[in-house]
Amino acid sequence: MQAQQSPNIAVPASATAQDPLAPPDSALPPEPAPAFNPIGSEGQANQIISQSLGPGGFAGWRDNGIYIESGDKNFLFRITGQIQEDYREFLRTKDRTDIDTFLLRRARFGLEATLYKYYEFRFLPDFGQNSPIIQDAYLNVHYCDELQFEIGRFKQPISYEQLIQDRYVPTLERSLIDQLVPARDLGAMVHGENMFANRFDYAASISNGEINGDNTDLNNHKDFDARISARPLNDPDNYEWLRYFGIGVSGGFGIEQEPINPSTLRTPDTVPFLVYNSTVRANGLRTRLCPELTYFYGPFGFLAQYYDEHQDMSPVASGHGSGIVEDVPMTGYVFLGTAFLTGETRTTYSQQIAPLRNFDPRHPISCPGAWELVGRVSHLDVGDIIYSKGLADLANPATTANVATEYTIGFNWYFNAFVRMQFNYEHDMFNRSVLLGSSTAANELRSQDSLFTRFQVIF
Repeated sequence: MQAQQSPNIAVPASATAQDPLAPPDSALPPEPAPAFNPIGSEGQANQIISQSLGPGGFAGWRDNGIYIESGDKNFLFRITGQIQEDYREFLRTKDRTDIDTFLLRRARFGLEATLYKYYEFRFLPDFGQNSPIIQDAYLNVHYCDELQFEIGRFKQPISYEQLIQDRYVPTLERSLIDQLVPARDLGAMVHGENMFANRFDYAASISNGEINGDNTDLNNHKDFDARISARPLNDPDNYEWLRYFGIGVSGGFGIEQEPINPSTLRTPDTVPFLVYNSTVRANGLRTRLCPELTYFYGPFGFLAQYYDEHQDMSPVASGHGSGIVEDVPMTGYVFLGTAFLTGETRTTYSQQIAPLRNFDPRHPISCPGAWELVGRVSHLDVGDIIYSKGLADLANPATTANVATEYTIGFNWYFNAFVRMQFNYEHDMFNRSVLLGSSTAANELRSQDSLFTRFQVIF
């Protein structure tokens, strides 16, 4: 549920309004709260406006959402929303594939409910990019924080970066390695959070094994994914600069026998740099390993994450070459750093930011909102084996690159807890020329630069 986050795998319990599977990575001790505790860390955003419905029932605005609640608090219904409007500009004119455009990146209208106190439901469709899709649809059984059970479509427990709710990610888009992690999928999961005085969280799931669950499951095999995270120094008696240090590791494995997914690898600003041949197919074991480190102190935040994947692939499904199976390695990393310039603090990236002074255009100096600087570097290296000659060839070395690096600098302007503008400049580099557009050498690029802007409203 947006506020309570069933699977708390990548988002701290205090983070609020998060994705279903985000775990509690916040180092703050759990606070007693109603069924949904969306924002959590900053009290300014948790204003309560309610109207009595008789026999103790209430309806109104609480925890950043419209709600109806029974008098005994055993039943709760909430409505949430999110709109992200982007403008994307690509600065290299040789790129004939990516065009400057306005884009409705996300348009979500969510329904959440608590039934008989312990059963949490979330339904979150997305109407952005003219392609309606159900993002979340799950039931979470939550008798206690330490042992919960979830079933439906939700985020799988791999990658801290992916488990940050979309509305809170410091950059407009996630890093290069994010496109390889499972994101949302259909399955079942057991998970727990806030264990050992809010020092430990865990999750383990079984799912279809489809990245972002966009494709129909085409084989009988299932994927197993798991994640553990620890905040070993999260003790109120410790110095503040020690408490918000976190470490974790996630990973998974499964057998895949279907067309390779994703078939095109892109930079965060969506530029395609590696396109597999159309006949390439996943044909065997896939393993993932993703260690992570996070640190927060006052206005500063830091995330480091490494990624290692191995996928068995075949160049074709049948005929000559179908018996060839290649173990394709994919390795990468991401480093992300953030800093508030206006005095706000954070203890996790899965957290709604409430400015100390909301923006007021009549008093822009004394009421500036919250200003945040962002910097990131990420890297992805796909093994040279994909360019094997002859029947084993998986991609064309003349038009694609198998190594990419991106550098992003950004500025986030929070008008208040619900309205944000983001500005990102991204520089991408490739290890070989990438052909974007018509087949002429003049359109080959070794790098790309882009400017992205986003206006976001959430509740």
